[in-house]
Amino acid sequence: MISELAPLPTENIIDKPGRGAFAHTDFEHLLRLRGIQNVILAGVTTDVCVSTTMREANDRGFDCLVLEDATAAASQDLHHFALETVKVEGGIFGAVGRLSDLVQALEA
Repeated sequence: MISELAPLPTENIIDKPGRGAFAHTDFEHLLRLRGIQNVILAGVTTDVCVSTTMREANDRGFDCLVLEDATAAASQDLHHFALETVKVEGGIFGAVGRLSDLVQALEA
């Protein structure tokens, strides 16, 4: 764990047993208890864990945003392809954005 990213004592930790954060965890339950509808995704790998979690969230009715500059894959091609699959059919799985734009929007 990178010390700058360590969870706060009040934050829940989801120990995912597979590729997605929803399967066999209480993640959905925790989000619904808090009334959270929007999921912002960052992390690795874009084409596997991030993509799987985004699809799981979308299937459960959550609105999703994946941050293209806060995710990564084993290769740039895999990263790019994974982001393009989010954008197909008008954003069928969610939206793709940049971290700086998110920070700016949250500060506004």
